[in-house]
Amino acid sequence: MFIRLIALAVGTMLLSEVGAQTNPDSSGTANRHSAVYDFRLTGIASSGNRTPFWLYANQYGTVPRTGSTGLLQAGTTGQFTTALHPDRGISYGVDVVGVIGKRPTVIVPQAYVSINRGWFNLWAGRKKEVIGLGDSTLSSGFYAWSGNALPITKVQIGTNGFRPIGFTRGVISINAFFAHGWFPNTDSIQGSYLHQKAVYGRIGKPNWKVKFYAGLLHNAQWGGQSRFLGRGTSVNGKLPSTFKDYLSVIVARQPKEDATYSEFDRINQIGNHLGSVDVGAEMELAHWNVLTYYQHPFEDKSGLKFVNFPDGLYGLRFKRKSVDAAAAFHVNQFVVECLTTMNQSGLVLGPKLQGIDDYFNNFQYINGWTTQRQIIGTPFISPRGDVSQAWRDLPTGPYKPSLAIINNRVQVIHIGGTGVFRSGVQVQTRLSYSSNHGLIRNPFGQTVGQFSGSIWVTWPMRWLGGTELQTALALDQGKLYTNTVGGWLSLRKAIKTAR
Repeated sequence: MFIRLIALAVGTMLLSEVGAQTNPDSSGTANRHSAVYDFRLTGIASSGNRTPFWLYANQYGTVPRTGSTGLLQAGTTGQFTTALHPDRGISYGVDVVGVIGKRPTVIVPQAYVSINRGWFNLWAGRKKEVIGLGDSTLSSGFYAWSGNALPITKVQIGTNGFRPIGFTRGVISINAFFAHGWFPNTDSIQGSYLHQKAVYGRIGKPNWKVKFYAGLLHNAQWGGQSRFLGRGTSVNGKLPSTFKDYLSVIVARQPKEDATYSEFDRINQIGNHLGSVDVGAEMELAHWNVLTYYQHPFEDKSGLKFVNFPDGLYGLRFKRKSVDAAAAFHVNQFVVECLTTMNQSGLVLGPKLQGIDDYFNNFQYINGWTTQRQIIGTPFISPRGDVSQAWRDLPTGPYKPSLAIINNRVQVIHIGGTGVFRSGVQVQTRLSYSSNHGLIRNPFGQTVGQFSGSIWVTWPMRWLGGTELQTALALDQGKLYTNTVGGWLSLRKAIKTAR
């Protein structure tokens, strides 16, 4: 019932705000509407029956993983504001992707409406998001929420970026949000929810040469029911779903011994919890903006106590501020990242150490940290269906059916870069090498190496009124995936309007 009340309240607020914005301003100030319309036609071809990693990873679940295909995409983002209050109004986004191939389908990775009221916003729907401290454009994928999977439908209230705390005179700023979402039903779990909240702080005014960041992202999948869950992990296949349980999920509280809870619930907190503790620093140099960051993973108390250190994503980003117009080519941005998930709080279970974190796996939510079988977090943690047959058939323990995540102990070195020629031709590359070890409970038994690389070239076509032609070549070589080479050809047209 409380879920319906949330949806009803948000819907009422959105409708009332839309009504206010579509009528003339009482002071006589005209409404303003700006929008961007984006159209794209894409063809993807590969040498085998799977798409290379860097053609589908971190694409919000819109690019199929198998074979050659075509994509027809249309989208728009825009906002309604007034001249008197440009920081208030309605913003929206819609993106529809048609997949052409053996299994034609239509995907809607984005469809949201947002109320913006100065320092905060309230939005509902699906929205393309990458959450965490780091470089989102060239990253290997943020640890907990990377933009790799189809976005989850949710309702969220939060700040509009970093907002200064008044009594600190703008030295300390906060960026925070609180959200409730609905996971799509699967064959193994129906009716489950997402609880999500985050708070990030910044020390330093926007114009300072050095700024420091820190924050925490907390995600939890909770509620629902499954025909696969027995007495030890559920009560007649049902998982805790009441409002009282929701309050326990928010604070990660263990339930009291009660017949309404399974043994698994009483030992653990209600729901499947995970997230990251992030820290970072930003420095302004003469010609470059430098950002360094660390995203530390947690699945339970051991992660929050850093027992699993040094696990996490480490990154260093250089972004150019000034350009030499005489140069034939210059680098715009350069990123180096390292990811390790080898520790997982050790091999010992117990009330103190709480080891065997088994990242992204869960014995109640056996699809793991996924939507539509796609990892929500870093794509270098592998679902069973993505890897080669030799590793796909390995067991994940006595649980039936087998858990969805087959490889979560990895070490990755990743390099990304962008540059531009004087002619306006843009180049982007991603190069990644990973060593993969399976699960902490069920290792591969050997180190499995994998290289994945891509190069993207965007060609401006001025004679077609600002249309862009994008080409790409990607390669997978190693033992984790089936070796493949693939190409990407895309024609894009963007139209901006304002009135």
